[in-house]
Amino acid sequence: MRLSSTGLDLLKRRTGLTLNARQDAAGLWFIGYAHYGDVHEGMTITQDEAEAKLEHEIGRYETQLAGMLQVPVSQGQWDALLLLVFDYGSIRIRSSILIRHVNAGAIDQAADEFRKWVQVRGRPDTQMMRRRAIEREMFLQSPQVA
Repeated sequence: MRLSSTGLDLLKRRTGLTLNARQDAAGLWFIGYAHYGDVHEGMTITQDEAEAKLEHEIGRYETQLAGMLQVPVSQGQWDALLLLVFDYGSIRIRSSILIRHVNAGAIDQAADEFRKWVQVRGRPDTQMMRRRAIEREMFLQSPQVA
């Protein structure tokens, strides 16, 4: 599956676009749509480069998420899970209770797990709480499996 245009729009709105490298609260450098890694102070990119970096990262996360799932999921469930992976990384999500519930077909229990993914640097974060509430609703909205 691929991230829907709705999921992509949400991701772009929540991360925002920065064409000049900045540091996050933890002091890590990022650019574009929350692209980390090969970013350094003074770095600049174009919007096209930011879009290309985002497309590459989404493709990588889609492959990783597909490898975690043992059952078909709806588009809304896919989008919600991919947005969570974008925020927390596939290593943490892969071994999560949330993924175990999804693979067991326990959709309501999986949806409730979104509420637990709200920590930033070990503390509950209001922005992450809002993100998870939106993703939980997205996850529950589309019961039809694609």
